[in-house]
Amino acid sequence: MVSSQAKVKAVADIAKNRLYLTISGNVDAKTLNALYTDIRFCVADLQPGFIVINDSSACNLMYLNGLPVYKKIMDYLVANKVGEIVRVVQDTISHKQILNFTDKIQCYKTMYAEQLEEAERKLAATRRRNGIRFKLNGPSIAYTINNQNHSGTLVDLSISGCAIEAEGTIPAVAQELTIVLLFDNHEHHPSQFQIKARVVRATVSNFAAQFLDLDNDRQEQLYQRLVYEVGRNVELP
Repeated sequence: MVSSQAKVKAVADIAKNRLYLTISGNVDAKTLNALYTDIRFCVADLQPGFIVINDSSACNLMYLNGLPVYKKIMDYLVANKVGEIVRVVQDTISHKQILNFTDKIQCYKTMYAEQLEEAERKLAATRRRNGIRFKLNGPSIAYTINNQNHSGTLVDLSISGCAIEAEGTIPAVAQELTIVLLFDNHEHHPSQFQIKARVVRATVSNFAAQFLDLDNDRQEQLYQRLVYEVGRNVELP
């Protein structure tokens, strides 16, 4: 029988620039707040782009009062420029809760594995991106090909590129285009980003593009806008 006693742990591997999280048992807000405190101490020792491996394979249940704290942990990792996140999971109530929760909010995109060894293999095989990918519900996106305007739906977005579900013409691989991201007006963050990009992948209904002309300052502006977007208040289930 699996124990319901909650256990959480955060460990920083400074040499690998990784944060290892372990969450098990039936977890409530108090337990997750303790984990959040430990995470803050660990992240202080890591560099931007750090990797997170979150082993929640033995987490049976997350009480509803823990979901706001879980979101707070997610937002903290984003604000501190996490590079990639892998969740080690099993088919538990907790896993289904988290999937249901993250489907309803703006957040980062996560890789999944069933064992720690599989998580390590996936990380080794994954091409490192310049920034984590975000799943957003908000911004509208348009793209211009040969002076013709098209629109689409944003699948995911990072400071180095994006994936778009197209409503019109699908550009060819290697084709260059202009992408326009439109956010709500904000006092401190830009509401529009116009970016030159090159198509790196295309199917019959969507394509992925790599950004070409975002300098460091503009990348930071985009990242901070994304931090703001995923940190917005949400109506928790």
